[in-house]
Amino acid sequence: MTNDDRTRATAVTVLLAALLGSLWALQRGFDPQGVALAAVLAYGAALAITGLLQAPLANAVTTSVKYVVLGAAFTVWVAAAGAYAGWQLLRGYAAAKGVFA
Repeated sequence: MTNDDRTRATAVTVLLAALLGSLWALQRGFDPQGVALAAVLAYGAALAITGLLQAPLANAVTTSVKYVVLGAAFTVWVAAAGAYAGWQLLRGYAAAKGVFA
């Protein structure tokens, strides 16, 4: 396993742990600060556990932040494209031009 593979595996593992920690806190009815605290604690615990992969800590954190930013950008892009398509549909452009023309 190369250093890049270790870094990617660590980044994905800690992000999934943070997601599961926040979902657990939401399910239990925590307030927003409690949800954030649960996510951060799960992220830190997963970083400690995945230390066995011997990935460089700074690289793993940087990669996980990069994955979050890319995921957020993709989500915004999909939401904007969906909103634009919906707006076009509501205004009748698709019906006037023909969908399969």
